[in-house]
Amino acid sequence: MPRIIALCALLFFFCIGTAQAQWVELYWADPALPWRTLQTEHFEVHFAERNREQARLAAGIAERVYVTTTRLLDWQPRRRTQLVILDSGDFSNGFASPIHYNFSGIFLSPPDQGELLQNREWLELVISHEFFHIVHLDKASGPSLNVRDVLGRLLPFFPNLLQPAWVIEGLAVETESDAHHRYGRLENTYFEGMMRAEVARGVRSLHEVNAGGRGFPLNRDYLYGSYFFLFLKERYGEAAIRLFIDTYSGNIVPFKLDSDARVVTGKGIEALWRDYQDWLRARFSPAGEAVVQGDELERAFSLSSPALTPMGTRWYVRADGYTRPQLMQQPQGAPARAVQDVERDTRVFNARAEEVVVAQLEICGNHNLLYGLHSVDERGATREITHCARDRFAAALDDGRIATVRLTEGSTQVMVIGREGARTLYRTRPGESISGLAAKGSRVVVTRLRASQWALVDVSDGTEQVLLADDAVKHSPRFGESAEEIFFVADYEQNFDLWSWRRDGPAILRWTRSAYGVREVSAPMNGEILLTTLEPDGAALRLHRLPPQALELRTQTAKAVVQAEAPETPADATEHAYSPLATLRPTGWLPLIQIADGAVAIGAVVLGQDALGLQRYFLAPMVEVTQGELLGRAEYLYDGRHGLLANRTLTVRASEPGASRTQVQAYSIKEDAQWVSLWRNLRLNRRLYWGLGAAIEREDLHDASLGNSRTQDERVMALVAGLDSRRQQWLSEGPSQGAELRLFAETSRGVGGAYSGNVYRADWRGHLPLGKSVLALRWNEAYGQLQAEPFELGGSKSDEYILMPVLNERDFGLRGYSPGTPQLMGHRARVTTLEWRAPLRDIDRHLVVPPLGINRVSLNLFVDVGAAWEHGAAPDYHRGFGAELMSEPRLGYLFGLEARAGVAKGLDPSGSTKFYLRAGRAF
Repeated sequence: MPRIIALCALLFFFCIGTAQAQWVELYWADPALPWRTLQTEHFEVHFAERNREQARLAAGIAERVYVTTTRLLDWQPRRRTQLVILDSGDFSNGFASPIHYNFSGIFLSPPDQGELLQNREWLELVISHEFFHIVHLDKASGPSLNVRDVLGRLLPFFPNLLQPAWVIEGLAVETESDAHHRYGRLENTYFEGMMRAEVARGVRSLHEVNAGGRGFPLNRDYLYGSYFFLFLKERYGEAAIRLFIDTYSGNIVPFKLDSDARVVTGKGIEALWRDYQDWLRARFSPAGEAVVQGDELERAFSLSSPALTPMGTRWYVRADGYTRPQLMQQPQGAPARAVQDVERDTRVFNARAEEVVVAQLEICGNHNLLYGLHSVDERGATREITHCARDRFAAALDDGRIATVRLTEGSTQVMVIGREGARTLYRTRPGESISGLAAKGSRVVVTRLRASQWALVDVSDGTEQVLLADDAVKHSPRFGESAEEIFFVADYEQNFDLWSWRRDGPAILRWTRSAYGVREVSAPMNGEILLTTLEPDGAALRLHRLPPQALELRTQTAKAVVQAEAPETPADATEHAYSPLATLRPTGWLPLIQIADGAVAIGAVVLGQDALGLQRYFLAPMVEVTQGELLGRAEYLYDGRHGLLANRTLTVRASEPGASRTQVQAYSIKEDAQWVSLWRNLRLNRRLYWGLGAAIEREDLHDASLGNSRTQDERVMALVAGLDSRRQQWLSEGPSQGAELRLFAETSRGVGGAYSGNVYRADWRGHLPLGKSVLALRWNEAYGQLQAEPFELGGSKSDEYILMPVLNERDFGLRGYSPGTPQLMGHRARVTTLEWRAPLRDIDRHLVVPPLGINRVSLNLFVDVGAAWEHGAAPDYHRGFGAELMSEPRLGYLFGLEARAGVAKGLDPSGSTKFYLRAGRAF
């Protein structure tokens, strides 16, 4: 039972992170800001004070969405939904969960590229999508709802949460979409292009989509899921989706996807999926038109942000999925070379001569992920232009100044920055967004969305002059050879292609007819344009030579420019200071019972977090009724920096049968606790922390005949520090680059334990990419004074899956040797490890019945060398080697695990051949 309690706590603290991607330590809500709460009839909207205007706008939208969504699903949440407004990330996203209460987070930054570009304003789109999740996942009927009424909001009693991610996301995308208004991803041309590419490559099986995995498309849950429910609606009628949801909402037995499909359609889910595949092939069969999209230069996992200089030098960002993306430069007639490593979503823009301006994301103030600008010259030298100023687009003017698109407190501005300061040319209105920027001479133009209308707008003199306005999505404007022609990417005829507008005529000109869609383009130079295109296996970089005549001339009729009307804040909305107490209270409990060797313990688990996600706790109190002992576990975490843990367990050491039950003759009580407080400085490419803490671990033996005695009493105070530059990529086998150093200085002096000495430890890990594989190294060095607790080597223990430092560690793994070996104990210790980790295959399959699956299988070959010795003696190194088969099993579509099955051979006399099965990695 103690292990089950510990596992529950681990899952809670480290597996419910929201929208954190690889930045697992980045908490999006900054506790240093003044937070407020706006309360409406159905929502509590939490926001930083500087975002009051956006919060009031979101509240009005949310109340309007509430009516349509609850009516659609015939379900109303019993309590207000917690809606958190976040302006801490320069990306477009949201998240939602019904655990521990209905809550959702919305990032204010509007989209400017990709599948989220459509005709609906960002806040309306994201709130509609996330609130559908809330109502859908909250909905339940029958036994699930009855049990939830007793035990509260626990995962097993939310049937709709226990289904494949493609079902959850597919339903939300299908509902957000509206063909009449061209709303949502199903009306997004880029989204459609991805499915056309999938059909050309070969549509994926149900087992592949169930498993998620690393293969293309990277958004397969959204893509395959949404088109599946569109197919279901077209084939079986409007009521089929509602029946699907209602049927699944009544499941007390989880994962009944196949039987749910039979109720709705009369077919099992696998047969229905085959019909869906046929529907996709018919709907997205090739059009047969000749493709015109330039000459292919390169294909890769990701190719983005192309730029051409006047001398014909090509710049772009390339990623292989195994290591960090790279900024590439290719002078005319020369091979491409990597100039520097950059971050994902880095953007490149033309500047002066052979120089480019780069917009790159960085962690700012430990709680924000924001863009800043740098210039990079032809030699790769970098100069910072702005730091964390949120400049996401840039274009150079002839006088040396730079035009930028900058996000500021929920709104977007077009600015010109230079040595003498900054000037604002244009500021967006509520609900308006900008998807691109171009500059030439002194002219500045943008592409924007306002009230479902896309426009090309000249803002050079600080006023807006609409050059072109219609319903086609537009982005990536670029001036041509003269300032009288502007190229841009638009989705006329349901395909993203390169078009241009000329001042001297009413027609726009088409320059490409791509297979699946043009993603980004450079400005034309000497009659050539560098562009990237969507492909079934990633992206392609192409060079397109502009022909003398355009492929198509499209006459445009003047359209009136519309003005958006912002929704009003509900009249009954009230505002007050944010308090975490309302959302910290437990909303569910799980009974616990432990029976072993005559001992009987009963208790319960409760857990929770506040709406901002800053405070998290886990409580599992228990009472052992035969001995009257209070047991259990308690954890608390604040802002990912301050942690408390306490644990008290009972182990029966001796018992004998009694008249009616087993009698406990002797038992031990083990108590351990830890406190750590950290201060940190976060960057995307490194994590620096320092702090202090304390730990205690003691055990008392209670014997009915011999009395009580203390068998263990360890107490330490500690200083900790660390530097972590490790990076893990989408396809890499764990961290593939960088290193981590953990430093510990611990003392037992003056704290009253069994030991009284100092301990110093340095733990270094490094990772080097070798193609698709990784070479991993570790050096763990430990020094303890004679009065301190000695170190012990042996076993195949896994690294703790926890970001907080773990104090009072004295046992270190050495595969091929057993713990407790006398030759591997002492007050000095050293362990070095070399591992070669190579992915064997991404299986990516998940069955429906039973709901079991597996993703990647990898091979790990390792060598361990270690020694433990006393002061004044020489180290006696023990060597071991072996192999591990590492895998990623999955259960119930949602729950994944890293597992390793290994064999290790100790080469020295005290070693032996060991077989083991462990969760996690050695390091």
